[in-house]
Amino acid sequence: MAEKTGDDRRGTSIELTVSGASARVALWDDLAPQTVAALLESLPLEAPLQHCKWSGSACFADVSKGAIAGVSGLESPVVSIYPGVLAVRPPAPGAPGAELLIAYGDAEYRWPDGRRQVTPVGELEPGAGAVLDALAATAAKGRTTIRLRLAEGR
Repeated sequence: MAEKTGDDRRGTSIELTVSGASARVALWDDLAPQTVAALLESLPLEAPLQHCKWSGSACFADVSKGAIAGVSGLESPVVSIYPGVLAVRPPAPGAPGAELLIAYGDAEYRWPDGRRQVTPVGELEPGAGAVLDALAATAAKGRTTIRLRLAEGR
């Protein structure tokens, strides 16, 4: 069976808002059914968002509430995340919750001591340039807020 491409993974969508810019994220429930279910159960979600110091062109938000904060294990683990990809890192030992990541350019999830894996959960739908720009602005402007909610009509 051939691997599904982004266009073939049609499932639930959520709306992501950063600094007033919004776009839909098509969720990949076929690749990460447990993590996507935990994310959906946690909506609506709002958290501080900032640039990833070690990972390149990506932002992260610590999430300590809802089902997503307690997700365990990785599904379809990756290190590299590409522009518009939303991913989740399960709670690290001793951490109070999970980490939500979103890339605005090519990124590789890292900590100071090296690469780490994450679960990819979805991708911004086409036409999300304003969201990518808002994410990129965190590298110079600092922290902002990310908001996620179930998209209307899907």
